[in-house]
Amino acid sequence: MCSPEPISFSPLTRANFALLQKWLAAPHVSIWWNERFDLADIETKFGPRVDGKEPVYTYLIQHESLPIGWIQWYRWRDFPAHAAEIGAGLDSAGIDLAIGEVELTGRGLGPGVIREFRRDYIFTNAGVEAIFADPSAANLRSVRAFLKAGFEVVDTIQLSGEDFSRHIVRWPRPSDRPMLPDAR
Repeated sequence: MCSPEPISFSPLTRANFALLQKWLAAPHVSIWWNERFDLADIETKFGPRVDGKEPVYTYLIQHESLPIGWIQWYRWRDFPAHAAEIGAGLDSAGIDLAIGEVELTGRGLGPGVIREFRRDYIFTNAGVEAIFADPSAANLRSVRAFLKAGFEVVDTIQLSGEDFSRHIVRWPRPSDRPMLPDAR
């Protein structure tokens, strides 16, 4: 098993868009993301995030200084309809991630990535009381990564317009983690 250290994060930039496109097209990712992007689509979806015009904060995941995937977080108050469907409070955050390099999947990196990002990026922001994610119930690798990172499954639902179930996973703000002013 590969050690989850050292993990680091860097903000996504336009220079990373071709890499992001490659990862989204990889079979082990595309089966769960169900989105196909050319570079123009990547610009349309991720450009506003890079420019700070959309409240989704996307980062590259790096392992031993090499980019291996991406991770993003957002406040559920900015996506209230989806938050209501999954039972996430508006004072909570959402998180999405993918290890894009297939040869690095299944090595135990995911839980470490989630734990570090949760601690060093999400819970450094004031008013975030919990983190919710909603992976496909069939995406066992993702669900296991969240569980190993300390999340618990609080519900299993089917979103409107979807034909599959999702596990709703939650991690509450640790009581010993003070809230600091907002930081990206």
